[in-house]
Amino acid sequence: MENVNKAVMFLAVIETMLEALKGLPVDQTELVDSLAMLGFNPTEIMYETQTLVAFQKVCRGFAEIELTEDDLSALEQG
Repeated sequence: MENVNKAVMFLAVIETMLEALKGLPVDQTELVDSLAMLGFNPTEIMYETQTLVAFQKVCRGFAEIELTEDDLSALEQG
């Protein structure tokens, strides 16, 4: 279940980063907290000079989560 929670957090961060890339206002405090919980340096990600590079780092982190079939089922139901 830990991987499921981590995957959900990654998806929330990715969604928030997509909103920021579109120029929409986002809750930066929540984003910083979530990035830190996922093991990223929030300052590095938030102030990356190349925003797409920062986004790619987060997406790569999500891709590295090893989700089992049970995890995927839980995500689907959740």
